[in-house]
Amino acid sequence: KQWYQRRVAITAGMTESATSESEGSETSAERAPTPVKSSWPALLNDDMEDNEEEENVREDGEGSESSNKDSKGTKAESLSEEDAQTLVDTSINEDDKAPFHSPFEGTINLSMTAKEAISSQPPSHKGFLTIFQDESGLGAWNRRWCSVQDNKIYYWLYPEDEVNQNKQPHGEIDLRNCKTETVSIASRLDCARPNTFVLVIMQAAQPGDRASIITESNGKTTQTKYMLSADSREERKQWMEVLNKCLQSVISWNH
Repeated sequence: KQWYQRRVAITAGMTESATSESEGSETSAERAPTPVKSSWPALLNDDMEDNEEEENVREDGEGSESSNKDSKGTKAESLSEEDAQTLVDTSINEDDKAPFHSPFEGTINLSMTAKEAISSQPPSHKGFLTIFQDESGLGAWNRRWCSVQDNKIYYWLYPEDEVNQNKQPHGEIDLRNCKTETVSIASRLDCARPNTFVLVIMQAAQPGDRASIITESNGKTTQTKYMLSADSREERKQWMEVLNKCLQSVISWNH
């Protein structure tokens, strides 16, 4: 509005100057420039300066607003990153995945082998047992020196044969093939001999296996029924306790 008023004043001054010159004033050529004419450039400069100041103020305001927006945007980005991180941390299922930044995240392949530690503290027992055996198609009770080692019952004719390394066992009973889960006293119907217990062994049929008083074979498997008699009731209990421990170990390891 001020600029418009100044333009009106300048235009009026120029009109008056032109009228005075047209009347033929003699002294018009020698007359000094009117103050209105001399103020025209100054007024324009003032207007331009005012406009520049207004533009500068406007640009400063826009710059401050943009800087505020940038700072707000940076905060928003940082907050969004933190929120995303929080979402990642909270989305982890402790039962299915490893914790965040865990070096064990991924797949681990493991292989494991298990072996029965028989040699650490194996059940062992030694003593005489009378074993019912097949001899030429007839049954006979033979007294043998027996030793439980490595889930097997080895037996010799005499105790000194066990110490003598040149003497091989006269026979063995592999408890890992024992069908009997718990050693118990033999029924009076099966055996009238006191302090007798029974072990039933089943294994794959071998060439030369034949049916006998204590053995049954069907061509695929061979089952042997061992009856062992201790010298006394106390010895029978000791033998049964040791053998049951061996069988429990065999069953646990699923031999």
